[in-house]
Amino acid sequence: MKKIVLYMVIFLLSFLHSETLKIGTESSYKTKEYIEYTLAEDVNERPEVLTQRVWENHKASFNTFKNSDKAYWARVFLQNNTTESKEYYLLSENKFTYHIEFFLVKNGQTVDYQEDGVVSKNPSRTFNTSHMIFPLTIAPSEALEVYFKIQNYNKIDIDFALVTKAYLLDFYQTYNIVEGLFFGGMLIMLLYNLFLYFLLRFRAYLYYVLYTFWLTVYFVGFFGFSQRYFPDYTWMFYLSSGSFFIAMTLFVQSILNLKNQLPRIHTILNIFIGYFMLTTFVNIFFLEIQAFFYAQLLFNLFFIMVPIYGFFIIASTYYLAVYKEDKIAKVYALVWTLVGFSSMILPAIYLHLTAIDIPADYILQFIMLFEVLCFSFILAYKIKEVEKEKLAQQKLLVQQSKLASMGEMISTIAHQWRQPLSEINGIVLDVDIDYRKKRLTQQRLESHLNEIEEVTAYLSKTIYDFMNFFNHNKSIEPFYLTDVLHQSRKLAFMSVGDTILFYNISENVQMIGYKSELIQALLIVINNAVDACSKGQIQAKIVLTASVVDDHLNIVIEDNGGGISEEILDDIYTPYFTTKHESKGTGLGLYILKMIIEQSMQGRVEIVNGNDGAICKMSIPKNLNRIIR
Repeated sequence: MKKIVLYMVIFLLSFLHSETLKIGTESSYKTKEYIEYTLAEDVNERPEVLTQRVWENHKASFNTFKNSDKAYWARVFLQNNTTESKEYYLLSENKFTYHIEFFLVKNGQTVDYQEDGVVSKNPSRTFNTSHMIFPLTIAPSEALEVYFKIQNYNKIDIDFALVTKAYLLDFYQTYNIVEGLFFGGMLIMLLYNLFLYFLLRFRAYLYYVLYTFWLTVYFVGFFGFSQRYFPDYTWMFYLSSGSFFIAMTLFVQSILNLKNQLPRIHTILNIFIGYFMLTTFVNIFFLEIQAFFYAQLLFNLFFIMVPIYGFFIIASTYYLAVYKEDKIAKVYALVWTLVGFSSMILPAIYLHLTAIDIPADYILQFIMLFEVLCFSFILAYKIKEVEKEKLAQQKLLVQQSKLASMGEMISTIAHQWRQPLSEINGIVLDVDIDYRKKRLTQQRLESHLNEIEEVTAYLSKTIYDFMNFFNHNKSIEPFYLTDVLHQSRKLAFMSVGDTILFYNISENVQMIGYKSELIQALLIVINNAVDACSKGQIQAKIVLTASVVDDHLNIVIEDNGGGISEEILDDIYTPYFTTKHESKGTGLGLYILKMIIEQSMQGRVEIVNGNDGAICKMSIPKNLNRIIR
């Protein structure tokens, strides 16, 4: 079956390649329409392109492959139509050819022989180039034959150009600039986004870096540089053809959040990932055992599946852009439309579906560089959007924390007012009784009024204390540590009642910072400690130690509440994470604590387990003005 298919391809190509290429004064000639192809059959049979004389004289040299049925022959006739000797080079831009043998035949005699390709790179290539180059000299009015014996898997025919030395020098000057710009741009994008990944830890950056890396590896092999510089790592080129598709798929899934927005498409793309992995490893296996026919089938099947894969990608981006109004999807849809239609030229040429004579390889190369640049901008925009969402979420959490604090304040005030209001009610009842029994003298009335005044003064002071604490005016002010601790103890006592609270202070430090926020941070820790003790039904015992180290105040608060489970210790700062009943906790306390200490006060906070309970360690600068400035 495989021979029949290959024969058909050779048969179709042979109709196009039968004439003699006549050389005049041009600096370059295309050889495609002048090349004949045939199969390399059994070693004892003469390939059709060989003359009987050449075959009889050089049978041994023409049968150099161990498995000749895995190769095919190509022949081109050249005729010098000038009266001058010509020096030309056969240049191949099919950069990744597995194995090729070059025979230069004059008058039935082989005058030059060279081997080249992936498995036998010619170390003495002209100009030490990444391309295959075969030199030849044609005397005036001389005719000669060039034979190629080829083992290859990714194209049945190889295009050669017959060019002069001056043409080659000019070509490589431009070629080196073009390739330098491409690989330099890819390297810069790779390193830049790798740095951003380690800085931001945004997973899409990692997929993007992998995509850029494998795409670069693919073009390093595709343009022959792997044979020139990395001959022992050719396998990476085989691996790259599927790897950059896998990395790109993971990037698309991540950047467009397809798992949540389009779960079915996400599943389909996962199937494509499996397909790319399978075909890549199977293709590597076929190439290692030199089963080029099956490698060719996989190669063609791969290119057939790529448009289907591209359709799902582009359709998904347009759906998100139009129906979900996703800004990132809009940019991505436009970029991928351009890339998709442009890249279809390459498989169309490889599968012989079109004969367009354009430098498709180089066009695709720079379209992919353009795509990589666009992806980088998309990622930057995505990070900006994530930061906006994060900032909005923080503002929402702060607002919710204020509401939660306001609720706690109202609950505490209500708790503090309940008994004084009962006292006022009792005093009013006493006044009424004294009045009814005719014993309300001026002296007793003044006594009752004085009692009411004392109670209302207490109520007023309670409101003042709480309003002063909850007034987050964010103004930096000087204050003493003892004042903060005194007010914290007072508010804690009003909130949680009878709690054993010890202070161990090395000195009364003067601070410059946010006084009310430091009080709130202390109250959060104290209230959490009391809650932990109440769960264990034990009397809360809280010890607060404060000391000065250099320019920082270190505060350690230790309780006897039994500590925090190791399973949730890493999650305690997560917003809305709580182990309390929903009526007793919002899950914002420790998140707010971390924001106050680390963001607002430029300090550090750490909560660990001690012998009897949890230990909260806070370190804040004594003078916040110095840090901010």
